[in-house]
Amino acid sequence: MRQTEIKTKVLEGGKLAIERLLSQKRKDNSFVVVSEKGKVVRLNAKDLKK
Repeated sequence: MRQTEIKTKVLEGGKLAIERLLSQKRKDNSFVVVSEKGKVVRLNAKDLKK
């Protein structure tokens, strides 16, 4: 495998993991903690774009 192929697969895997996490959080009506402009913010997962 070439380095670019590995990089592509790692990035795709990361995106898939985030999508699954947000999907589960929406299902559970839970919150997601993110950094926004240097501040820690707690957001309802249902308020985030799909």
